[in-house]
Amino acid sequence: MRKIDSILNQQCMPVQFKIRITKDIIEQCKNCGTTNDQFEIGSNCAIALAVQDIFPGVYVTNYYIFPFGINDEKRKDVKIFLPVVAQQFIKLFDGFSLMPNLRLLLPEFEFTIDVPDQFIDEINIDEIKELIKSRNIKTVHAVV
Repeated sequence: MRKIDSILNQQCMPVQFKIRITKDIIEQCKNCGTTNDQFEIGSNCAIALAVQDIFPGVYVTNYYIFPFGINDEKRKDVKIFLPVVAQQFIKLFDGFSLMPNLRLLLPEFEFTIDVPDQFIDEINIDEIKELIKSRNIKTVHAVV
């Protein structure tokens, strides 16, 4: 019995979050990276904006979401791999940095990320529920 408990405890399943990049988010972020704000890009891009309610200190690169940012020494190596569709969006979005109005032509899309169990304890789900109620949100950018 002890062996079975040990095996079950070792196999943690990640939780999937569906992230939706809406036209509204694209519009809010259309000027991201058009000035010399390299550090701020990862905190203000469309994907970062879509997950900020879940991970307030998020930082996004071309390949990863750093849910707790890159300045936290203890958790700077904590990262979530971005699926190919999100990587392609970033490449297109960044390619239009000299003509930010063209970014508005990019379509809405959604993708799923796997959030490891050890991160879930650090997400305040009750706080997210309250945020949704207070903003009277019917569509959530990130859905558990």
